[in-house]
Amino acid sequence: MIDDEVHDAWDDGYVRINELFAEKVATVARAAGRRPLILTQDYQLYLAPARIRQLVPHAAMQHFVHIPWPTPQYWKILPQTIRDSIVHGLLANDIVAFQSTLDAQNFLYTCEQNLGLAVDMRERAVLREGRVTWVRSYPISIDVDALEQLASSRPVLKEEEQLTKDRPQQLIVRVDRTDPSKNIVRGFLAYDRLLATHPELRGKVQFWAFLQPSRQDVAEYREYLRSIRRTAEGVNNRWRRSGWEPVRLEIGENMRRAVALYRSFDVLLINSIYDGMNLVAKEGSLVNQRDGVLVLSENAGAHEELGAHALTINPFDVDATAEALHRALTLPEAERHRRAEALRQIVRTNDLSRWVSLQLQDLRDLLRD
Repeated sequence: MIDDEVHDAWDDGYVRINELFAEKVATVARAAGRRPLILTQDYQLYLAPARIRQLVPHAAMQHFVHIPWPTPQYWKILPQTIRDSIVHGLLANDIVAFQSTLDAQNFLYTCEQNLGLAVDMRERAVLREGRVTWVRSYPISIDVDALEQLASSRPVLKEEEQLTKDRPQQLIVRVDRTDPSKNIVRGFLAYDRLLATHPELRGKVQFWAFLQPSRQDVAEYREYLRSIRRTAEGVNNRWRRSGWEPVRLEIGENMRRAVALYRSFDVLLINSIYDGMNLVAKEGSLVNQRDGVLVLSENAGAHEELGAHALTINPFDVDATAEALHRALTLPEAERHRRAEALRQIVRTNDLSRWVSLQLQDLRDLLRD
C-alpha cells in the first residue's frame, strides 16, 4: 500500500540521503584539478547523479546497477513521481551500466514506454533534454588470481580434507545467502522429488547447503530461514537411513568452508528466482576439481555468460529442477569435462580486471571530445 508513510520515507529518507551524498561528492569533485570521473553504484543512489550533475555539470559520470532492472510494467507499482525520479536520476549519467543485456534492454524500454523518451535501441542510447545517456552491460566478475590462491591454500585444503571424510559418492552443493530470492526452499523440494523418483540414488548422494544468514532483523527473512530449516528437516525425515543424512544444512559464514565445497561438488545448484549476477556460479566453476556440473537458473545474470555450458532450469519448476539434478549426476565424464573446462575458461577470460577495464574504455571512447 502506498500511503503517507511511504511518501514520508521517500521524501525525508531516500531523497534526502541522496541529496546529502551528492553534495559531498560534488564538494570533492570541484576540488579536482581536471574533469572529475564519478562512478556511483546500485539502487541506494539512484537519485544522486541528477544532483551531482547540477553541481558539477562537466563531470564524467557512470552509474552501475547491480540488481536486475524490471520490465516497464513492474515499475508502475510505484507512484509516477517516484519511478520517474529514479529514471531521471540515472539519466543524468553519461553511461548507465547493468549486469546483462536484458537489464539494459529493460531500462531502455522503461525510458521509452513509461516516460515517452527518445530511445535508440540499436545504439542503446536515450536522448533527454538535449543530452545523450548511453546504456551498456558489463557482467561483473571475480578476482581469479586471488580465488585460485585461496583455493589452493593450506586452510582450504584442510577444510576439504575434513569434509571428504563423510563424503557420499556424489555431492550436490549450494552456497547462498538466506534471501527469499535465492529460492532455497524450492531447491530442497526438487531434491526431495529427485529422491522420490530415483530410489537408486538414496544413500549415494547428499545435498550440502552452506548458507549465510541474511537480514535477520527483517521478519520476512527470519521466517524464510525457519522455512528453510523446516523443509530440510522434512526431506531428512522422509528419506534418512542409518549412516546417511540426505540434506546437510549448515548455517554460518566461513569463506574457507565455502571454497572447499566449491572444490568438491559434483553438482552446483543455483536456482535463484532473480539475481543481478550470482558470483557463486563463477567462483564454483573456477575452482572445482571434479568436473562438477552447474545447474543454473535462467533468471540469474550469470546465465548470459555461462548458460551454454550449464544445465538451465526455470527456478519455479520443481520437477524440471529435479530432472536437471538427475541429469547432472549422470552425465558422461567426457561431457562433464567439456562443460567444466568451458566454464573455467569463460571465468578466467572475463575476470574482474576486464570488467573494470571495459567500463573505463567505454567512458574514454564515448566521452572523447
